[in-house]
Amino acid sequence: LKAAAALSRPLLEHLHCLVVTLGPHGVLLCGEHEAGTINLQPRKLKKRKQICALHYPAMTVTPEEILNVSGAGDSLVGALIAGILQGKDTDTCVQMGLLAARMSLSSPHPISPMLTLDSVDPNKIQTQKWQKPTFVKIDQDSGIHF
Repeated sequence: LKAAAALSRPLLEHLHCLVVTLGPHGVLLCGEHEAGTINLQPRKLKKRKQICALHYPAMTVTPEEILNVSGAGDSLVGALIAGILQGKDTDTCVQMGLLAARMSLSSPHPISPMLTLDSVDPNKIQTQKWQKPTFVKIDQDSGIHF
């Protein structure tokens, strides 16, 4: 996590945010710190704020449930982007992505044919308990502080 967060710093000089899929370790979201989170919505050019990263752990999937690992990262990013386009908050967008990735892992297809906006809506999936993301501050000198 430290290496991914540190390597994101130079990229964030040119990008709004960075999404790093970490396979069984979840996803790392890097960007401007805004009220304890990272704003994924498009922004107008302005002065850069504090850069940070948020680590969201992967959902629990047993080895027996995994049918295919191809497409899980693509599903995660696709659902995350769908959440952004719907104007959802950061946590909801990432949860949508994690749900989509889990669905793809449990499907014999790279992208689950059961994948819909409703199937990745965290408000409709009440059985899932979401862990809070880990906040990581990224200093100007690429120093990382958990």
